[in-house]
Amino acid sequence: MKDSTSSPHILSERQRKFLGFVACFAGALLLGCLFAAVILILNRAFDLFGGVIWSLAISGMLAILLRPIVAFFEEKVKFGRFSSILLLYALVIITAGSATWLLGGKVIHQTKEFLGTAADWPEQLEEKAKQSLPPETWESISGQVDTFKEYWKDILGEEKTPILALPTDQQEIYDSLNIEQRETFRALDPDERNALFAIEDKSEQIEYLERKATEIHNRAMEAMEKQGGDIAEKSAAVIKSAWSGLLGFFAQMTYLAVIPIYLFYFLSSNRNLIDDLEKELSFLSDSVKEDVIFLIREFVSILVSFFRGQLLIGLLMGVGYAIGFSISGLKFGITLGLLFGLLNIVPYLGSIVGIVTALLVSYLQPGGIAESGEWNVLIGCGISFVIVQVIESYYLTPKIMGQQTGLHPVVVMVSIFFWGTALGGILGMIFGIPLTAFIIITWRLLCRKYFHRADC
Repeated sequence: MKDSTSSPHILSERQRKFLGFVACFAGALLLGCLFAAVILILNRAFDLFGGVIWSLAISGMLAILLRPIVAFFEEKVKFGRFSSILLLYALVIITAGSATWLLGGKVIHQTKEFLGTAADWPEQLEEKAKQSLPPETWESISGQVDTFKEYWKDILGEEKTPILALPTDQQEIYDSLNIEQRETFRALDPDERNALFAIEDKSEQIEYLERKATEIHNRAMEAMEKQGGDIAEKSAAVIKSAWSGLLGFFAQMTYLAVIPIYLFYFLSSNRNLIDDLEKELSFLSDSVKEDVIFLIREFVSILVSFFRGQLLIGLLMGVGYAIGFSISGLKFGITLGLLFGLLNIVPYLGSIVGIVTALLVSYLQPGGIAESGEWNVLIGCGISFVIVQVIESYYLTPKIMGQQTGLHPVVVMVSIFFWGTALGGILGMIFGIPLTAFIIITWRLLCRKYFHRADC
């Protein structure tokens, strides 16, 4: 006989499971909203205080990279901390000056030549596409190709100069004019040009152009008088814009100028901020405080190991690429190699951009695949990429970084693009790996401590 005092359950087993699922979903949704709110706040902060954050970030990365050198001078050579920092600054200045003296001119020359050559790439690719593709295929994509050519010219800042297509006799008359007369001729409408070519006497042609130049000048002056108010407003806007640009330039210079100052204080500080923070968190329970300090220590450890290792690896890869490209005969090899190495501060970015760019340059450079049909340069660049990547994957990364982040390559790529988008650009991409590793470590801690799962 059942106890009469016992009351039946209000909800059935299925209803309780459904409510539990709803509660879990609501909690996950709330956490997602909080995460999105934090990202939006960080994005806004990076947008408003980008210059300040960049200065602190660069100073912090340099301090992480250079602190072992200061410690070496202080512990092994027995210099004081202040003297060690000054010696480090002197070494950096001497090294940078020597590199600029030896490679600066060549890098600048190759950069200018590269930009000049890159302006002709769309035309070269268009010519090859016309020869290789079926007419129907080319006709379907020709509009997009023209749009890309205009976009490419805008990127490189190439000035658009109108091209004159004149018959031979008219072209001879045009070629005999001086620069001012040619400018006047370009301003004429078709009827006025025909009237000019109808004049047979050379002196009368020049008089005609001078008269038209006077008319054009008078029309311009009349237009300026009619639009004086608009011109004044536009002039004020231009002056205001120029002043804002000048202030922005000085602000950028200020951000750069304070980097050595920040760096000096970062290197000279001996305080253990984590121990100080542990004292400040005494109001928390021992268990929570232990978790917070553990997460902060792990994040700092990842940050230090990642940036110190990634900067050193990127520099070594850049030198390797520069040597390999130069030996292979790739034009601009030193500049492109160093650039791709530095881009590897963001994992895989330098390799992806480098492969595409090396393929284009080796194909389109003078004497390249497009002209000679020989693949020696591209094969040499490919061998250089393979050698550098093998050294980086099997020696540099395990030796310098070890398995500090332990992230799968797909997770690395997703985190780079996610944080780059969320935090607005290259700064987010650089910090994407440490932030993702920190989130994974936080999840593992919560999983093992509160969900009692050993497989997390």
